[in-house]
Amino acid sequence: MAGKRRRKSTEDPKRTHARYGIASLAEVTFPESGEAVDALVSNVSQGGIGIYSPVPLTVGRDVRVKISFLQTNGNQEVTEVIPGKVAWVKPLHNHFVIGITFTVLDSDRHSNLLNTIQGASRKEG
Repeated sequence: MAGKRRRKSTEDPKRTHARYGIASLAEVTFPESGEAVDALVSNVSQGGIGIYSPVPLTVGRDVRVKISFLQTNGNQEVTEVIPGKVAWVKPLHNHFVIGITFTVLDSDRHSNLLNTIQGASRKEG
């Protein structure tokens, strides 16, 4: 994961966690239907994730985000599934930039992602 911060959390009063750039893929699944959309991940924080999607998602919709990324050592691929809710959607050319707020992100179920985010934070500090 790249340790470059995209925006300080203090720059946006709505944002409580700093975002970190990440080169990753995600599969966004809708629990009620089982449908899924593949997306590219632009950034991640302890509060949520930013993605690029070929289709718009409905704001307020519950989702499960399956994110695959390389651990900080760069040698092992890790996949974690995190529940969330679509917070916002903005068109960008013929795609959509989408913000998803995590509804649960805890050290028991998502330790690899949390360790990666914390590692990126330490590199910047």
